[in-house]
Amino acid sequence: KLQRDMAERGHSLESIKASIEARKPDFDAYIDPQKKYADTVIEVLPTQLIPGDNEGKVLRVRLIMKEGLKYFKPVYLFDEGSTINWIPCGRKLTCSYPGIKFFYCPDSYFSNEVSMLEMDGQFDRLEELIYVESHLS
Repeated sequence: KLQRDMAERGHSLESIKASIEARKPDFDAYIDPQKKYADTVIEVLPTQLIPGDNEGKVLRVRLIMKEGLKYFKPVYLFDEGSTINWIPCGRKLTCSYPGIKFFYCPDSYFSNEVSMLEMDGQFDRLEELIYVESHLS
């Protein structure tokens, strides 16, 4: 929203943030409570790789998957049930500033046992993503 509204619509960062804050009560009342019933939640969050980032061009994406469902088995990175912080080798994955980082762990979300997989940053060549996929099970 930040990128689009600033680039395509000419809105200021402050006006966009005010618009988001104005809708927050509705989000808190109607959208957020539904997360506790979901089998999977995808959150798009600000990057943690660029301190004080206000542009929102680099994002962090979190995939939260409920455990123990008979029709669904959550994805994991390297070792199921472990906590993994992974910064891929720069010779195997082309990433410009600020780079890329993955995180996987078991967790609790709205009193449900979940697996959480997170990617923060950006990669430059989509075809290289097969390297990351080879580490997911």
